[in-house]
Amino acid sequence: MSASSAFNDEKGGSSSVGEPEYGHDPASGGIFSSDYKRHDDLKEMLDSNKDSLKLEAMKRIVAMIARGKNASDLFPAVVKNVACKNIEVKKLVYVYLVRYAEEQQDLALLSISTFQRGLKDPNQLIRASALRVLSSIRVTIIVPIMMLAIKEAASDMSPYVRKTAAHAIPKLYSLDPEQKDQLIEVIEKLLADKTTLVAGSVVMAFEEVCPERIDLIHKNYRKLCNLLIDVEEWGQVVIINMLTRYARTQFLNPNINESLLEEGGSGDKTFYGSDEDEDEDEEEKEKKAEVAAMAKRKPYVMDPDHRLLLRNTKPLLQSRNAAVVMAVAQLYFHLAPKAEVGVIAKALVRLLRSHSEVQYVVLQNVATMSIKRRGMFEPYLKSFYIRSTDPTQIKVLKLEVLTNLANETNISTILREFQTYIKSMDKDFVAATIQAIGRCATNISEVRDTCLNGLVQLLSNRDELVVAESVVVIKKLLQMQPEKHSDIIKHMAKLTDNIQVRQRHRRKGQI
Repeated sequence: MSASSAFNDEKGGSSSVGEPEYGHDPASGGIFSSDYKRHDDLKEMLDSNKDSLKLEAMKRIVAMIARGKNASDLFPAVVKNVACKNIEVKKLVYVYLVRYAEEQQDLALLSISTFQRGLKDPNQLIRASALRVLSSIRVTIIVPIMMLAIKEAASDMSPYVRKTAAHAIPKLYSLDPEQKDQLIEVIEKLLADKTTLVAGSVVMAFEEVCPERIDLIHKNYRKLCNLLIDVEEWGQVVIINMLTRYARTQFLNPNINESLLEEGGSGDKTFYGSDEDEDEDEEEKEKKAEVAAMAKRKPYVMDPDHRLLLRNTKPLLQSRNAAVVMAVAQLYFHLAPKAEVGVIAKALVRLLRSHSEVQYVVLQNVATMSIKRRGMFEPYLKSFYIRSTDPTQIKVLKLEVLTNLANETNISTILREFQTYIKSMDKDFVAATIQAIGRCATNISEVRDTCLNGLVQLLSNRDELVVAESVVVIKKLLQMQPEKHSDIIKHMAKLTDNIQVRQRHRRKGQI
């Protein structure tokens, strides 16, 4: 920095709170502003013949961008240095251009020939950066140039450049969807790449551009399964999600016998009869016949490629990345035999305890899985007990999980836990707990009377929300077997006037 600039910084470099900030336009009086002088210094340094000054200027500009400050007015001064011979300066220039090329398209287009020369640079970082800048210029007129650059980069000796080419594919596709056929050819070529650096990026491009072209995965399936363990975490999530979709469409369901038996064995009729009962009986007979025929077939034998996927993804349940663990958990839930799917429960509970920032997403997954695979999470019942420090949305999800896990064996423990939740100061949570008690009573007939008696006691609660929620749940439970609970109905009839008076007072208070 020059002595004059240091003097200016010392005298007026930082404005005190409350002082007006001057613009960058010299005509507006902003020539005395420190921001204007600093940018003016940077422009002088960028125009200098000394590489050391240019490098210092670029470091300061990139630091400004990192701090969230706007440096777009420096674009003309920076873009001139894209042809600089100093490799360090050139790297930082491309970092800047990637950030602002989309905003300053007209100026970026003027340097398009320089970017094209950058694609031939001996340094792989420069080649990749030049392609990244080109793909950031959202102007349809350069689509042919971008397409040619992507095709050349897809054949580059450097895996880093090939990875950048894969990243550029979705950008070009969003700019001009008519290029899809040519881009699919590039994706097919990159899918055959054997390096872990490229795998995740090209699968992402595949999912963005042509997810329906499942035939492109066939010949690369085993390679992707074997590379998976060494791919970076972001790529692992992308590949696992794609392979889950692939396997669900290409392999047999390992639990097909179980699901068919469950469907065929459920002969319960609906509560209310209908005119279509005869047709339904015929459908039931056909289902039973299908199940009987299925039972005579050969037992299910897992495809070796299906087993390869399960074997290679299982170690990733120990990943430090929560997204990877959840992706593998989803894969196992949909694709693993019932006897093997239990391994994901321990991994998800570990996430729940160690990664508080992903609790909500983990609980959403567990709530969905526990509907179909209740027994998988039963050993970890206490992990879903609610803490007073949990946010309301976490409490509600844990309630849903506990309700899904409730059965004749553990219902007494769960109901005792619910009793403590009723005393909470969080009224929305208390209302959700009352609803959960109602669901438990509906699903498990053995505790229906106990739940009803407990809910009736809540009718004398001072909180109107608790009383109102209890009335709604009691009504639903009484409708199931009204003849058995005449005493409770009489008791509620006596309380009707009292409840109405409370509601009337509450309305007056609101008015």
